[in-house]
Amino acid sequence: MMLLGMFVIRYHLALYAQTPRPELEKLAKDIVEPLDIQMSPDGKYALLFEINEDSKVSLIISETEKPFRKIRKTNVSKNFFLSNDVLVLQVGSVFQKIDLKSQKESEIQNIKTIDFLEDEKQLLIHYDSSKNNMLEIYDDHFILRKRIESVLRWQKTEGDLIIFENKGEKKNLLKVSSDGSSYRTIWSSENEVYKVAKSDTEKEGYVVSVSAAKGLKTYFVGSDLTIVELDDPSISKYVQITVKKSSDANAVFMTLSDRLPLDDQTVSIWYGKEQDLSNYFYGERPSTDILWYPEEKKVVRLDTNYIGYTGIGRSNLFLRKKKDRRMVDVKERIYRVDQEDIHLWNSVTREDRFLGKDGDVMYFDREGNFILRYIEANWKLLETKTMTDKIVEMPATAVPCFSLSGTILWSSKGELWEQNTNDLQKKKIVSVNADIIEILNKKQKSTEAGVNRRYQYMDDRYLLIATHQNNDLRSTYYMLDQGKKLVIVPESTDRIKHLQASKDGRRFMWTEENYNKPPVVMVKIKSSASRVVYQFNAHDIGIKKINKKQLYYKGVNNEDLQASLFLSTDFDSQKKYPVVLWIYEKQQEFTDKYLVPTFKNTRGFNARLLLESGYMVLMPDINYDDRGSALSALHCINNVMDELSKVEQVDMRNIALMGQSLGGYETNFIATQSNRFAAYISGAGASDIIHMANSFNYNFQSPDYYRFEQGPFKIRASFEENKQKYFDNNPLYHVSKVNAPMLLWTGTEDKNVDQEETRTFFSALRKYRKTVIALFYKGEAHTITQYPAQKDYTLRMLDWYDYFLRGKRDITWIDKQMKDAY
Repeated sequence: MMLLGMFVIRYHLALYAQTPRPELEKLAKDIVEPLDIQMSPDGKYALLFEINEDSKVSLIISETEKPFRKIRKTNVSKNFFLSNDVLVLQVGSVFQKIDLKSQKESEIQNIKTIDFLEDEKQLLIHYDSSKNNMLEIYDDHFILRKRIESVLRWQKTEGDLIIFENKGEKKNLLKVSSDGSSYRTIWSSENEVYKVAKSDTEKEGYVVSVSAAKGLKTYFVGSDLTIVELDDPSISKYVQITVKKSSDANAVFMTLSDRLPLDDQTVSIWYGKEQDLSNYFYGERPSTDILWYPEEKKVVRLDTNYIGYTGIGRSNLFLRKKKDRRMVDVKERIYRVDQEDIHLWNSVTREDRFLGKDGDVMYFDREGNFILRYIEANWKLLETKTMTDKIVEMPATAVPCFSLSGTILWSSKGELWEQNTNDLQKKKIVSVNADIIEILNKKQKSTEAGVNRRYQYMDDRYLLIATHQNNDLRSTYYMLDQGKKLVIVPESTDRIKHLQASKDGRRFMWTEENYNKPPVVMVKIKSSASRVVYQFNAHDIGIKKINKKQLYYKGVNNEDLQASLFLSTDFDSQKKYPVVLWIYEKQQEFTDKYLVPTFKNTRGFNARLLLESGYMVLMPDINYDDRGSALSALHCINNVMDELSKVEQVDMRNIALMGQSLGGYETNFIATQSNRFAAYISGAGASDIIHMANSFNYNFQSPDYYRFEQGPFKIRASFEENKQKYFDNNPLYHVSKVNAPMLLWTGTEDKNVDQEETRTFFSALRKYRKTVIALFYKGEAHTITQYPAQKDYTLRMLDWYDYFLRGKRDITWIDKQMKDAY
């Protein structure tokens, strides 16, 4: 019994040894964070989503003209406006319809899910098995149009509503009429339907794949219900089919892929020539791109020496990239400009045109009539119908967007230009004093050829524009409609989010916040001033006590950098305060965010809780040069510390440095080089970059060397090419010089920076009898995602700084290290 009692006591101490902080816990519990805002089609109603410390999501429904009228809902999973005044919700298994004018509500029970097809004005209500999985189709006036039983699911396919019906032994596909009142069966078989897609061919029809005994069988179902099977022995074995946009009007463009089983033998054999090491975890995934001509019953396999096939308009042209077989690993290009050989291939003439090495910057208009790319220090515009290529005189940094009228809109610093695609004549349509101008309501769609080789165009007749000043975070928001410029949000240092317009472009809604200003929802009608609809955390009066100072210093190449010094909530100009410095690359763009007091800190940092606990918080910018990220960070931190020392209220004897991931690595390194800090906290940070560069990253299923040679560690060379730079930037090689206490933390399931990086640094610090404690959070990964662990760590962070910056003692879990207490 005595041994059991001792075990319980020790477990209790380990679990509850952090210092309770009831005031901070109450503060966090009373605060909510906005998740999203939406507006009704006419802008008369606002939907406001918020989440609290317990991760409970609430929906507030508010009128914008009479914002004192509000409805609050919880557990809402889906929401749609049937019309300007009618809102439908899914709340658990309940369907709710709310007439927002009268605020009358009605309900339907036993709901599986709901959906609303806005273009067709069709509301879908799918019941559970208690009502035989019935689907009801209503119009936007909530008039029932059709009931269908035994529905598995449905999908919207290029404007058509397709119902998957399971009726006895038959698996049917039903195409619903545009008004929702009827349907026709377009497919019926005993096999389970795997996928259906509308064919992108001149002959309208559908591509239907069904699960058969030996993989998938695929059919073309014409509009007259004629059926053609994809019957080609060379591609008969595949387990996945993806139908893509085709530029060939007679061909279905598809990718067929397989997944080979993993080798379950005693030994797993890895080959050095294998470019994709993820194959050893998930099995090989061979794939083939094909053009299928159903009417001709012909299949064309596309050249496997190319990848990223992308259909461009209706030109028979397919963009494709030449495979680079020189790469050791497929992940090597993640952090560098993708200088690949880009080609255009014509599926009819079989002609191939080399477009050059595009530097991974390419834009298409919505119809695929133009390809705009930056190549050889020039913008070039290729017209796909005529294959004429023209040089466009615009700066390299300009950002293009194709307009509804067929012109090109160019954003370049504080200017917006419109350019004719025929004669390339351009005119300036907006000019403001700003560093950046951006179009907010442009549409973007990536392609198989790469994330930055994308469609970028306008769908709206008007433009929503933001202009930004980099140095002081000032922004202005405009609407540009038929040459007229309307100021929506005047120049402000507040952070503006969720800006949106009603369908008619007359009403606008957005949120604005700042570090000492809780988020507020604003609305504006064109002819009137903006006004408040809703104030989140109106009771948070403590936030108004927080102020900040800007510090200015030089970066690694003598650039002008800034840091934000947030002053404690109890700031007194006659006192001195300890400071916690949070390090992670460029941070000023985030310093206008509302400082949320929460224990849900995935990266292990919360400025507000530190400020409420009597600390100042410093968030500096870091930039980099060829010395590597660690030495560059040390240079910037030394410069900002020089500026910090000029602030009279700062206690320079009690400064702490902390960071996570790359910031954790830089914290580890600076701890070996500096004597300016009284304590450190490092989370999920690298400690031995020579080992790590050649270790295996289980998050990306690849070696890690490319993150050092091209990525965030900024070594810019392999170990063989510059051993000295790796030595100079390696924390482990200087660990004996650490002279302040270090708290290390990591997750035991971290696949990005292996937990052994933390354990290695802990072991080396322990070897040299340094003050160190390491926290290994079971089941957590690169960030802390579970609330118990988040709260545990946050309390320990505050304990650590209280102990080493403010001289507080009798903190059991730290005393165990300092006093050797068991």
